[in-house]
Amino acid sequence: MARDKNVTPAIPFIQLYDAGTQTFTNAGEFHTWDTISFKTSNFNYVSDDDRVIIKRDFYGYYEIIFECSFTKSGSGFGMATSQIYLNGVAVSGTKAVACSYDTGQGQAACACMTLHYVIYLKRNDYIQIKTTASVNSLLSGVETSRLLIRFVSMHGWNNEMGGKLESKGGVFR
Repeated sequence: MARDKNVTPAIPFIQLYDAGTQTFTNAGEFHTWDTISFKTSNFNYVSDDDRVIIKRDFYGYYEIIFECSFTKSGSGFGMATSQIYLNGVAVSGTKAVACSYDTGQGQAACACMTLHYVIYLKRNDYIQIKTTASVNSLLSGVETSRLLIRFVSMHGWNNEMGGKLESKGGVFR
């Protein structure tokens, strides 16, 4: 049975990943993603950009999930600190830290970073992820940098009904 590739979620959703690697330094760089797995029309994103722009006409809460593994070239320890930025400003409470260590006999990623946060967004807000490295030679692992943003269903949002609100007896479901 073939799966219909044109089916998209009824709720706003975007999923991005980077098929290559990025280098991060102690100055800090914003992540970019070259592959759009899928996105609904509620988001504006162009491959290899660092901004995901919300294009919905009403406000709401969004769940943001960012994942990435890092490797370090050259022996020693390296630490990556990533944080969510909203409209170019760091969001308090959104930092995640991962470590990477190389014994001199080959690169090793000690940890996969996962940053998970719920944030209130409105039309034309944009999200960025910035990573700062403790050394100048941290690399993201191939296909490990992923960003997922989805609208948090509230006020009776029913995904099985294509996103329509349902009210019975004055109670939204």
